[in-house]
Parts: sequence; C-alpha cells; structure tokens
Amino acid sequence: QRHVIPHQVMDYQGAKQAYPMIEFPRDYTFVVDKSGGILRADKALISYQEIFRRFGGELRDGEKVLDIIPGDTVGVRTSSHHYRAHSVVLTVGAWATKLLPKLQLTLPLKVLRINVLYWRERVPGGYGADRFPVFLQENAVDKYAVYGLPSEEYPGLVKICLHWGPEVDPDSRDKADDSWVIDKMKRYIGRHFPDLEAEPAIAETCMYTWSEDEDLILDHHPSWRNIIIGAGFSGHGFKLAPVVGKVLAEMAMNKAPSYDMTPFKIQRFRHNAKL
Repeated sequence: QRHVIPHQVMDYQGAKQAYPMIEFPRDYTFVVDKSGGILRADKALISYQEIFRRFGGELRDGEKVLDIIPGDTVGVRTSSHHYRAHSVVLTVGAWATKLLPKLQLTLPLKVLRINVLYWRERVPGGYGADRFPVFLQENAVDKYAVYGLPSEEYPGLVKICLHWGPEVDPDSRDKADDSWVIDKMKRYIGRHFPDLEAEPAIAETCMYTWSEDEDLILDHHPSWRNIIIGAGFSGHGFKLAPVVGKVLAEMAMNKAPSYDMTPFKIQRFRHNAKL
C-alpha cells in the first residue's frame, strides 16, 4: 500500500478458492503481488554475456583469483594470468569472506549452504505456472522463511526451499550437516502441500553470502576508491542484477551513481567490521 503496488488481500477461503493445492491455517492472511513472476536465470545470463561480448567484453572462465594488488592501477593475479586496470569491481560471492580480508577489510558476512529442493507433483500439472504462484512465507519454519516456484524448471517438480542453512566454508561446503533442513522441509511440505510427494525428488545446493542486516554491500573500498565491492546479497541478489551492475559500473568509472547508495555503504558496519 505504501508503494502503491497492485495487490490483492485474501482470507483463507479466498486463497483456498484461488489456490486449492495449498493448505494453511484458517487465520492466515494472503497477499497476492500482481507484479510477481519468474526470472529465467539461464536465459538472462546468456543474454547478458552475449551483449557484453558484443560491446567488446571478454569472459575468462576457470581462473581462480589469487590476489588483488591495490594501487593507482589495481593488479589482479589469477591462477593463469596477471591483469592490471584503473579500477576493479569485486563481486566474488561467497569468497568475499576470504578475499576481502587480504585487502584489510573484514565485513560481517556469513556463507550459508542452501538446499535447493524439488518436490514431485502427485497430479502432473497441478502446480504449473498457470495455476500456482511464486510464494514467500515469513517465519514458516521456526524463524526462517520458505519460498517456492511453480513446476517450470524441471517438468513436474516444484521448487520449495528453506531460506536458510548451515554456515560453511565456501571451499568445503559439502562437509556441512544439513540433514535438519531436509527433515524440517519434509514436514512442512506434508502440512501445507498435500498434492506434492513429501520426499524431495531432487536436492541441489547453492550458497548465500548473508550480510548482518540482509542488505547489499555496494561501495568503494574504504582505502582504495578504485576497488569497488559488491557483496552480501543474502540470497536475493539475482533479480537486482541489472541495476546493481549499472551502479557498480558508474562507481568504477568514478561517476555519480544514479541512485542514493547510502543504505548500501560499508560504513554502516563500522561497529562490527574491520575497516
């Protein structure tokens, strides 16, 4: 309401009529965001890469970044090359926890291993995008959120995941015990989605880099302004990629960002970081 976003509020009966495949308590309130939808991540990435190359960009895959050497020009040493540039944007995901301390910058970030779970429909098509929405439930399992998407990515499989997981080292994430996540999600599915099989058909993993306030870090390095940092996306960064890329590029070119960047500055962590 505050941002004048088109939406609809439903009670239990309204939600049950619109989405008969879900089952939640009768005292729940449901808010339908009319602008919600699904991003085709694979197609989006391919499109961006094609446009990047068209404008002269180069993609160098399979090179581990070993060191960043600050200065008037920044050096980047990888497993196979040494690069130099007037400015560098560091968007290194979970490895921000390892790379940034080498630049005398330790931010309150934690890396979480997330179970990406797909649940089989008992009736094929029952959870297709034409009838089942993307959803987010706060405090769904203990204090953690649960989110889900229709059966679009894999035929007949619905993606429903816990928005949390065990803290891990990004270089050894598979050592984490996340059996509790699977157990809790099986009970959740059994309670709220009776038309799905209560055992995940596919279990994949990804990593979140969680910031202390769950918001993004988009800023210049406190000591070297030609090193720009994008980190702490907390599991909700991909859909923001176009505008994040725009402002990071503006900062790298020493231009004034198109938006107020105050909420994303490193300085907000000055009491709980090594700057």
